[in-house]
Amino acid sequence: MTNERNGATTYRTSRLQRGLALVAAASLLLLAGLQVTGERPFLVASYVDFALTAVGLLAAIGYGLQAKIRVSEQAIRKTRPLRKDSTVRFGDVQRVHLPSTEEGLWLYTSPDGSPDLAIEALSFERFEKLACQVIRRLPPGAEVNDPVDRLDEYPCGEDTDAE
Repeated sequence: MTNERNGATTYRTSRLQRGLALVAAASLLLLAGLQVTGERPFLVASYVDFALTAVGLLAAIGYGLQAKIRVSEQAIRKTRPLRKDSTVRFGDVQRVHLPSTEEGLWLYTSPDGSPDLAIEALSFERFEKLACQVIRRLPPGAEVNDPVDRLDEYPCGEDTDAE
């Protein structure tokens, strides 16, 4: 689901990610229930093992339910729990890469090195529209590297900003 506020569009995590977060929540409840009743799930579990598992499941729940991408006229921002937010101004983008091994979008503000912002298609809803919005906002000199021509399949000709 996207919503527009002040000219910006927000993309939440995909249904898959939210579903995985709910599975993690159910697993956490099951483990807590087994711990409270004195049952041991699989092998003899210590409190430390239980605590570490609970922390991991809570992180998965938080990511699955709280991660967002916000696309405005000037920048794109990726927010995730337990991690530093990533913001890239479109005017600073020099190169965009759509990887051939997985569907995603990598934004670079320098010619070499690691991406300054990476977005995985499976992690966020309506990725195709998100990618089109980003591509349209790039500065004129930005290089778009799309080795398998994914952009040809995306609805970039439609008005993807108006939703």
